[in-house]
This record gives sequence, structure tokens and C-alpha cells, in this order.
Amino acid sequence: MRTRALATEFDARAIGTVVDWPNGENLGTWCAVAPLGRGGTAEVWRAVASDGREAALKLVRPEWRGHAGANALIRREHDVLRAVRSPHLIEPYELIDGESAAVLVLEYLPNGDLVPLLGAQPRQWLPAFRAVVAALAALEQHGLAHGDLKARNVLFAADGSARLADLTSARPLDAAAAVATAAYGLPALRGASARDADYFALAALLFELATAQLPYGPRGAAAGTELAAVSPGDPIAARLTEAAVAALQARGRVPGLSYFSDVIESVRGQHG
Repeated sequence: MRTRALATEFDARAIGTVVDWPNGENLGTWCAVAPLGRGGTAEVWRAVASDGREAALKLVRPEWRGHAGANALIRREHDVLRAVRSPHLIEPYELIDGESAAVLVLEYLPNGDLVPLLGAQPRQWLPAFRAVVAALAALEQHGLAHGDLKARNVLFAADGSARLADLTSARPLDAAAAVATAAYGLPALRGASARDADYFALAALLFELATAQLPYGPRGAAAGTELAAVSPGDPIAARLTEAAVAALQARGRVPGLSYFSDVIESVRGQHG
């Protein structure tokens, strides 16, 4: 871990406007060159080192910089990734811990996310879904749930392999369930664990991959929306949809990740 003073919107040394920062700024050995995306509290920038190496820099959004709780989430994500260390999780390089902004340096995954594969032939996305299951298994070995499973949090490396990213919402398996993204959330949280929430979200992701539709729409099951009635024409997609529906109707309370592994194995050899 490295510590240095970082330019922020509160710092006269900041380059450009609040919106621009950290564009062009050197953070340790990395220079932020282009924004890659932003979520509720954090944003991600593509960065390059002087030797040409690339990375993704994750830090809290401008309005949250200097907020101790927001920066603590970035530090905790670094700690979780360092502790778990799975080839199916995004790799952490370092944490640059500044005076008012923590910056998590991650491997750069240039080939986009899982969204473009929604509804594609299962053979195109089953390896990525298998990687997600493996990533969750690695987290479970450390007593953790991911907390925010969704298609946008599954990213592809240059070689086409998939990584599960965004561990900001990671929490103990037996902790009370929480909803980070409504479309993948449980219909009711009372009595549900973080493990249940992960399995429900995983079933929702499987449904979405097989049908190109969110099972309960963008507002999710908590909004009272009925489960979408979809019958894919592809027999493999239909089998996977059936398994996803069963897990959704059980509110994620399936025997374990083996449920999803067995579903994958049941169609092995049938998807080319």
C-alpha cells in the first residue's frame, strides 16, 4: 500500500475542473487518461504507467471524496480482493491511500462486460457464467458474499476470460441481505441472508442471459412485478431458464453453488 497526497476538488493542485479530475493526473506510477464508467459512489478510470502497462483506477466520485465512509469502502474492497485472490475475480495491483481519496489500482479488462451477450446462444456466455460461479465459491471460502451480482459486474480480459468485479458491497455470508441493484434483488429482505441474496441474483443473471430479459423487470421483485413468462426456443436456453426460475421462486434458497454448477454440467456437451 502506498500513501501520498492526492489532488481532489478540495485541493488547489487539482487539474482542470471537478468533473475532469483525475484526467491527466499522475497517481503514483499511474497516469489517468480516460474515464471508463461510474456507479453510485465510485468511478473508474483507465490509466497507463510509464512502461506502457495499463490499469483501472477506482475511486469515489467527486462529491464523495474526503468522505471517510466512502473511502473506507474502496480500502475494504482492496483488502477483500487481496485476501481472496481468485483468477475469476478482478486482480488488485495496489492501493494508493491519499489524504482525502483512496485509489484502488486494478487490472485493466478491455473487452467490455456481459451485457452484449444477454440472449445470445448459451455456448457464448456459459464459460463466463461458470467463472462467476467459481468466483462466488472463492468468496464463500472466505465467508463472504459478493453483494451486487449483475451483468455489468462481469468483465472480460483481453484473452476473453471473465472476471467478477466490484466488491464494494461484499459482506459476510450470514449477514442480513441487502439490495445493491433493484433488478437483481430479493422480493423481501426480512429473514434473508447475504448468501440468499447472492444466489437469487445469480439466478436472475442466469435468467437474463438465457432470455435477454430481467426476470422481474428493472424495478425488481421487490416492486411486486410478476416473474416474466418466457420460453426460449433454444432447448439449452430453455433448460437453463427453468433452473433459474426454480431458484428465483425459492428466493435463492437452493442447496448451494452446487445447484448452479449442476445446471451447467447438465447441458455440458450440448452447446458446442
